[in-house]
Amino acid sequence: MSRRVLKRVDAMTGTAQTIMAGDLSGRLSVIGSGDEFDRLALNLNGMLERIESLMRGLKEVTDNIAHDLKTPLTRLRNRCEAALRAANTETNYRRVLEETIEESDGLIRTFDALLMIARAESGEVREGMAEFDVADVARDVSELYEPLAEDKGLTLEVQAKQHAAVKGNRELVSQALANLVDNAIKYAAPAAKEPSGAVNGERCGILVKADAEQDRVVLTVSDRGPGIPQGDRSRVLDRFVRLEQSRSLPGSGLGLSLVSAVARLHGGELKLEDNAPGLRACISLPRVAMPPQQAA
Repeated sequence: MSRRVLKRVDAMTGTAQTIMAGDLSGRLSVIGSGDEFDRLALNLNGMLERIESLMRGLKEVTDNIAHDLKTPLTRLRNRCEAALRAANTETNYRRVLEETIEESDGLIRTFDALLMIARAESGEVREGMAEFDVADVARDVSELYEPLAEDKGLTLEVQAKQHAAVKGNRELVSQALANLVDNAIKYAAPAAKEPSGAVNGERCGILVKADAEQDRVVLTVSDRGPGIPQGDRSRVLDRFVRLEQSRSLPGSGLGLSLVSAVARLHGGELKLEDNAPGLRACISLPRVAMPPQQAA
């Protein structure tokens, strides 16, 4: 009996040494007996899978940052160099400085989004969580983006009448919902519309909803745009991923990554569904029970 126990301990030690040497694909053996060693191996294997996934994600993010930020930084340098060579009036220098500031603002927004994603994924903001009503968040975000939607020829409707409380970071949830609404406005704007604001006889609009469903609260943003093909819906949640049809529009490919990270931080998830036509993005979060006086 001692030899059998020590044999399994030795096998675990050997696997651990392989992993410490840099092979994160190694896993502890599970014989299927359901004993303490099997339970320990299953838990450690789950931890190793999470570590391997994080390390793979870190490598991809590093590669993507190097690739996506090299181009704007090169543009900044070339623009300044051209100004030194050719700009000979105050007006020309001012124009170059304005373009440089605009490019720099884009880089700052990218780094801000990366930092916010990192904060959400690390759980750093959990200590500041408090109870709040996501219905209020839905109304506030919709009110903020309604003028922009009107400028694009879209209607923005909000349905958030019932109490839908969650415990979390209101700032991050608001930012996540704002990202979804901003994407909907950006991609659902009609290219050619009738005087009534309709396309093919149908009014183009965006619907923001906050629903309380048993033990979950669901924030939904639905649009009538081109949508996202089913095969790409999981891929667009990764950092810096932009589909071919969206490359002509401004953006860094971090918006949906942030939404997904915020949802996971709060014990929820982000789902992208077909709105037939268009896209329906749903943030599902754990619900906080209503106070007795409100439930009555």
